[in-house]
Amino acid sequence: MPQFYLIPKKLARKAPALAAVAQWLEAKAFACIFWFMRWLSLEQASRLSAFAFGLVGPYGDKASKARANLAIAFPDSTEEWRDRTTRQIFRYLGISAVELIKLEDIWNQRHQRLEWDISPGAAEVIERKGAAVFVCAHVGAWQLTNLVALEYGLTISTIYAPESNDTLRDMMLQLRESFGVKLISKDAGVRPLMKELAAGHSIGMAMDTRLDSGKLLPYFGRDALTNTTAARLALRSKAALLPIRAERLPGMRFRVSVYDPITSEQPEASIDDQAAALTVQINRYFEDWIREYPEQWICLKRRWPKAHKL
Repeated sequence: MPQFYLIPKKLARKAPALAAVAQWLEAKAFACIFWFMRWLSLEQASRLSAFAFGLVGPYGDKASKARANLAIAFPDSTEEWRDRTTRQIFRYLGISAVELIKLEDIWNQRHQRLEWDISPGAAEVIERKGAAVFVCAHVGAWQLTNLVALEYGLTISTIYAPESNDTLRDMMLQLRESFGVKLISKDAGVRPLMKELAAGHSIGMAMDTRLDSGKLLPYFGRDALTNTTAARLALRSKAALLPIRAERLPGMRFRVSVYDPITSEQPEASIDDQAAALTVQINRYFEDWIREYPEQWICLKRRWPKAHKL
């Protein structure tokens, strides 16, 4: 999540005192929002949050990054379509926030809210409780993919990015604990992830964002700095590499799909080459999901190198 919501990052760096006040206000504001949302139904909270985020979000600095990403991913799109889709993206960002706040309600109402679509290859891995690396993108109700752990009794560790605001970090961590998974900060590195896989457990990663130390790989026909960690971990631990997504259905219902394992087409190649090739396959899944629901793609950070500007 962004470091600051109420003031631009550049201004926060120049005015530390102002940044401290902004973070305090942010924490208080989010605490009030969380408290209020808990009293509403999932439907009511989603409508309200979508309206609020859609009203304010398109005028912030994140909106320009969303428009730029849409322009590259959808090169034949019009400016009007990109503006309209950006507004929808912020509406769905608000809905995503509610899905996290109301996660316990969703799980408690799972027989009415959730359906599962598990491919045969993934079902085999899940049934034998084999080690797996679940990979998803920030598309649709991506946070609900974590519920696969509760549904099938799996031990999964999920990588998350802790907020810089201490108070907000504690609130978000408490909400994420409803996932039923072990939470590992992205700052912890790969060692705890390898440890989990070596123990026969699984890990989950949302890996569609830019990684500055990543490898340039094709994404919507353009090279983008891409995180290959998921593929490397799967190769080194011989864990299954499973794409997973959560779609929003009418009536505030959700479908969680787990796809067949992605396997290396060149097992004799080096780990580096195999990891790159596997990650390209993962990117193709993400591209298909984004093309299906571009308005639900949370793409608020620059995804491609700066050279790729309109």
